[in-house]
Formats: sequence, C-alpha cells, structure tokens
Amino acid sequence: MALKRLALTNFRNIASADLELGPAVNLFCGVNGSGKTSLVEAVHMLATGRSFRSRQHQAVIREGQERLAVFAQLDTGYSLGVERGRDGKGRIRINQTPAESSSQLAACLPLQVINSDSFSALDGGPGVRRSLLDWTVFHVEHGYAQDWKSYQIALRQRNALLRRGKIDDELMGVWEQRLAESGSRVDQLRRAVFEQLSESIRGFVDELPDSPLRRVEMAYRRGWNKDKELAEALRESREGDLAQGHTRTGPHRADLRFGVAGESAHNILSRGQQKMLVCALRTAMGDLVCRKGQKPVFLVDDLPAELDEKNQLQFARWVSRCASQVLVTGIDKGATSSPWRQLAQPWNSPTVFHVEHGHISAEPESAP
Repeated sequence: MALKRLALTNFRNIASADLELGPAVNLFCGVNGSGKTSLVEAVHMLATGRSFRSRQHQAVIREGQERLAVFAQLDTGYSLGVERGRDGKGRIRINQTPAESSSQLAACLPLQVINSDSFSALDGGPGVRRSLLDWTVFHVEHGYAQDWKSYQIALRQRNALLRRGKIDDELMGVWEQRLAESGSRVDQLRRAVFEQLSESIRGFVDELPDSPLRRVEMAYRRGWNKDKELAEALRESREGDLAQGHTRTGPHRADLRFGVAGESAHNILSRGQQKMLVCALRTAMGDLVCRKGQKPVFLVDDLPAELDEKNQLQFARWVSRCASQVLVTGIDKGATSSPWRQLAQPWNSPTVFHVEHGHISAEPESAP
C-alpha cells in the first residue's frame, strides 16, 4: 500500500499542504527548519495517532492555531484522517468512519521510520527494542493485538493489588492466572516472529563486506526464567513484587540482545556499523510484513547525515525489495536522491518536492 494524496493543516510550521505523491520514492528537500521532518512526522501521526518527536499534541499544533489535521488517501482505496486539538480532544477516522483506536490506523498503514532516533536501538533501553519486535508481531500475527491487550489488563490489575500492600490471595490468583495465560501466548507469538526476523536480518547483513557486523548474533529474552512457566515465575516473585509495588516478571520485561563474540554489539561495532545493523533490523521488519502481503511505507529522515554514500546505496537496495513507497528528506537534492537514482525502475525516478518556510511545492521532472 502507498500514499496517493497527503493533506495537512496547522502541523508545526506547515499551515496547509495538499500533495499528490509518487508511487515509489518521494524526496522532500530544503534547508534545516523548513518543514521536511514535520511532513514525515505528520505521516507518522497518520499511521499511529501520535508524533515521533513529542508526546504532547499541543507541541505539534501550529502556533496560534487550535487544531491540526492530517488526511491521506491510500492506493488501496482507504482514507485515513487524524485531528488533534489543544483541548486534548481529537478524532481518528478510517473511510470517514470513527475509529476506536490508533491500532486500526497502524493496521491500515504499516510504517517504518529511519531517523537519528532510530539508531538508539542498540544502546537504548529494552523498551525500545521490545517495541520494534512488537511492531513486527502486530503486523505478522493478527491475533497478537488482543493477546497483548489482555496481558496489559491483567498486568494493571496485579500491579494494583501489589500496591495495596495487603494481598487477597484468591483475587491475586485469578489475575495471575490470566496474566500467565495471555503472557504465554504473547511470548509464543514473539518467539516465532523473532526466529523469522533473525533469519531475515542475517540475509541482509551477509551482503555487507566482511566485518564484525557480519558476526552479530541476536537473542530473545522473554522476561522471565527460561526454565520456568510464567505462572510459576509469578508466584515465586510475588513477595519481592509486593515490596517493589509492581510486577518484575513477564513479557513486559522482554528484550532483544545483539552481541559479537559474547560482547554487547554496541561495544564492538563502530558507529557506522551500528547504524547499518539498525537499518538491517528495520528493513528485516518490513521484509516480514511484506511477506504477509502488506508492503510498508518507509519514512527516511536525512539519511546523508547518518550514512556514507556506499551504505546509503546498500540501504536503498534493501528498502526497494520490501517497501511499497519511500518518503525521504534531505538538505541537498543531489545527495539525497543519489542512492535512489542508482536503482532500477520505478525507484530511480523520484518525485521531488521543495520545502521552504513550511511551504511544499512539487518540482517538475528533471535531471538531478
């Protein structure tokens, strides 16, 4: 699936824009502060209901305005719309019909983001890596969202009981059973997708020149002792959890680990190698979703600032295998377009937009 039309109003410094996008690569070029990142941020909100730069909707709404709106038409025939107001209220619509949750947006528009924040995956907290795995499982295993929701409900109830300080053993047993049942299903789905993800990443990394990067090993940590069932682990941790006031065992503590010869990958790999590993991870995530029949859209923000020319080209090749469409930002049109113009059709004929002071205009087709 791909975006055919994108319209936004009062999104950061963009007062209004209504764009017809190209089917493969769309380049948005302009100086820093012109509104390039704001545009891909708006697409992210359209697919998730939120910004990737701020948790506060008020910070995203254009100064002096009360509401923002983002709308898109997809080549699948779907239309998506998100509105957010300074009063905290908002609306999500799919085909002009109110949606119950932002997860419905995500199901309609699988989205991968590559920006400066993406490269914190290796040295960031477990939550960063866990969210990447969960994105993949969500799009590959369609029952996962309900299992994860059930787990979160049970987790909140158990934590509420722990915070009371005095436990009702019977009630605690009920919620621990539900937590164990839903948590075990979550872990089973995660583990199956992780095996596929590891294989896909290996295929991408093996295309790179020989370096420690090609010897990276991935491991999945499920969040509790591998020799115990979750129900048993919860019972054994109950006393300690009561002292801490929260549940310390379960899928909400899962993690992905990357290592080289027994050492953490971010301690062995160069910064450039780490970035290519993250690019391989993100592309492998898209690859798995593509195999399920949903090609994701990739948002790539200022890649020339992160990768050298050779690695930009390699990443562009990877993305062209599994993406339906790419939105790319950059300062210099030549440097930004170069890796894509070296690919085969339709990827080598990008649609180019010029961004200046929040105004976005399509450039006529011409040589780079």
